[in-house]
Amino acid sequence: MKLYKAEAVVLRARSLREADQLLVLYSKQYGKIKAVAHGVCKPSSRKRGAVQPFCHSNFLLHRGRQLDSVSQCEGIEIFAHLRSDLSLLSYASYLVELVESLSAEGEPNEYIFMLLITTFYLLNPVHAEILTRAFEIKLVSVLGYRPHLESCVNCQGALSSKEIYFSSSLGGVLCQGCVGRDAGALHLNKGSLEILKKLQTWEPSRINRLKVDKIARGQLKKVLRNYLDYHMEYRVKSASFLDILKI
Repeated sequence: MKLYKAEAVVLRARSLREADQLLVLYSKQYGKIKAVAHGVCKPSSRKRGAVQPFCHSNFLLHRGRQLDSVSQCEGIEIFAHLRSDLSLLSYASYLVELVESLSAEGEPNEYIFMLLITTFYLLNPVHAEILTRAFEIKLVSVLGYRPHLESCVNCQGALSSKEIYFSSSLGGVLCQGCVGRDAGALHLNKGSLEILKKLQTWEPSRINRLKVDKIARGQLKKVLRNYLDYHMEYRVKSASFLDILKI
């Protein structure tokens, strides 16, 4: 089949030659796709509005020997609010970079597709940070790296002590007696752990109900970034920009 349809989010767009762009898409039907949009940078191009980063669009794609190409596309939602605020633009850039980095071409996952779109709709300056933490833990969980949070990952004992630690290498929380198993384990308050559990299981639309203080925000960010870095073996570029903005 030379032509095929895909509903997709544009993760990245890079210029190719004078008027063409190389797109990285995450589609509902096929997962990550790389495709060329010919002539899309021309002012007269009808495709131009539907191939911007973060856009949710319908695509008609033509299979090629090396790269597919965009025959037609129509925007469903352009998420203009993500471009009107620097912090939201930065968070959205981070989310799409995570999806691009952690997903393989040709491996569809409808949950990831819907999680990305839902988070885009919900992102706002007040709740963007916590929604991003929820996105991080949900993404790694569905990809097979779900952290163990219910008991000590080492001894399986109850977490009765207030002194709890998170081990990226062991894949979950450690009790005070087992913290020596990982010299790099990070401290986590009991309250922060309970929030982390909710971020893992709650629907994104409920996340704005959570009351998260500054200490918990700092611990959650540090723990989840460390966990992602461990499994990705490098830090995504957008994470460093978020740190510069201190958001």
